[in-house]
Amino acid sequence: MRTLLIPALSEERALFLPPDQTELPCVPDSPFHDLVALSRAEMAASRGVEAPERRLLTKHFVSTFAWSEIHPLLPLRLVVPSDVPPWQPRHCRSYYKWLPPEEALTAEDLRGIDDFDLVLRLFDFSAWRPILAQRFRSQLGPPPFDPVSLGLGVLLARWKRWGWPTLLTELHSNDRGGGYCRRLGFAPDDLPCESTFRMAVGKTKKPWVLQCADSLALSLMAYGATRHSAG
Repeated sequence: MRTLLIPALSEERALFLPPDQTELPCVPDSPFHDLVALSRAEMAASRGVEAPERRLLTKHFVSTFAWSEIHPLLPLRLVVPSDVPPWQPRHCRSYYKWLPPEEALTAEDLRGIDDFDLVLRLFDFSAWRPILAQRFRSQLGPPPFDPVSLGLGVLLARWKRWGWPTLLTELHSNDRGGGYCRRLGFAPDDLPCESTFRMAVGKTKKPWVLQCADSLALSLMAYGATRHSAG
């Protein structure tokens, strides 16, 4: 069993939500802010158009969301509450780190990546570590798995609609396991068992899960990559 020291989270790797939540963080140099949403009249006129085709009606949509334009922005940072107790450096049996995706991915390559794998390439989930680590009560006991590794493993299972046995089979797979372990930060020769995943889920409070879920939506808003229409 290997152990790796996971240092404290750098503030540069997260966007912090003000305690009073009166305003959201903003990434001012994001090119998505330059996109102009459709007007009410244009929205009404295109009501019968499917969402993928409707998005193409937005000026510069295709060029702004081109992989060559998005890649330099990576990793996208996640919005997290500023009042969550900070992560205390400790040794863990796994260590999630964001891995840069290939710069030369083609449109065909991107079509072959499912949404979960794409999100792993876009966002640095290290910012979730202080949230998910709140279930740790002390530094005593054997080294735990990185809470982000476990959290993303649980999300993978839920996204794929896998039970725990199927998740473990996939992580141990000679064909696919290496890729999953690399992105989630697990060592292929030291993987969690089913009870470890169950324990992580059972001891992670619902508000913490909601904070993680909200961070994705709030981050997209901070980058200007999504728009909300009134009415």
